[in-house]
Amino acid sequence: MSSRNKVLVIALAFIGVAVAQKIFIPFETPAVSASVAVKPETLFDLNGFEITNTLLTSWIAMLVLIGLAVTATRNMKLVPTGVQNIFEMLIEAILNLAESVGGERGRKFFPVAATILLLVVVSNLLGLIPGFGPIGLISLEKGHAAPAGIVTFDIPQIFFVEEHEPGAPILLAPFVRSPSTDINFPLSLALISVVLTQIFGVQALGFFGYVGKFINVRRMGKFLGGALRGKAVVGDLMYGLLDIFVGLIELVSEIGKILSFTFRLFGNIFAGEVVLLIMSFLFLALPLIFYGLEVFVGAIQGFVFCVLTLAFMSIATTPHHSEEQH
Repeated sequence: MSSRNKVLVIALAFIGVAVAQKIFIPFETPAVSASVAVKPETLFDLNGFEITNTLLTSWIAMLVLIGLAVTATRNMKLVPTGVQNIFEMLIEAILNLAESVGGERGRKFFPVAATILLLVVVSNLLGLIPGFGPIGLISLEKGHAAPAGIVTFDIPQIFFVEEHEPGAPILLAPFVRSPSTDINFPLSLALISVVLTQIFGVQALGFFGYVGKFINVRRMGKFLGGALRGKAVVGDLMYGLLDIFVGLIELVSEIGKILSFTFRLFGNIFAGEVVLLIMSFLFLALPLIFYGLEVFVGAIQGFVFCVLTLAFMSIATTPHHSEEQH
């Protein structure tokens, strides 16, 4: 089967699933209140530790990556085929990207950048698998049946579901939700990226050399030394104040990277899920257009996160006087 036919079959399958859901599973809009909450829904509780659907999806993404890695490396061949071939092509592409951005230090940055890229892309795509969103937990009042169009099953008591208030709309807590819609996930990745950037910078330039990027008082010290000898130079004072000001800007920009990383990933993925939810209530085929766009956005956001991490690590490990040497 050619690639064009495969794409056509997949598209028809998606349309068929959507039509079947509309015909055979007639969900009523008032029956279940769609959740557009920023806070992820809690699925169950383990000794006081809440397991949310975004945390569960991130675990699934890790298991998928581990399973694929084991499958690709279990019977390695000199001439790769199948999953091994795909993985080698993917790893080589990421390694080439790391070396093109980070130069000779790219191999050192590669494990961090590759992990972030693969984890973000897989976790984003898991949240878009058709059929996963409508499957989850709902809380019902005792003695009341489920709303029309919903199939329910008895679940073990280990699951923790909040009590349903009388008269309140029924809330569906899906089992699978993209981890990037939980701000804790992109924030943790941002902290890992920024902290490791500082560590690599200290390793490459030394502690005082790296800290000198943010606290540069060399010119100011030169001015004060000259003033004590009665040979103060106004230019040293002006440049000294400028160096201190630039250092403060550099420090603020390092902190700003955390916010930039976090809200770029969170905002794009969360907004995409809201758009898909709204479009699903308007027209049958309309969500398919935005669905394809969200698949692209989910992949490109992982790529952007990876490239920015490589760029920031490369900048952090480059001394200021490198341009003067050239």
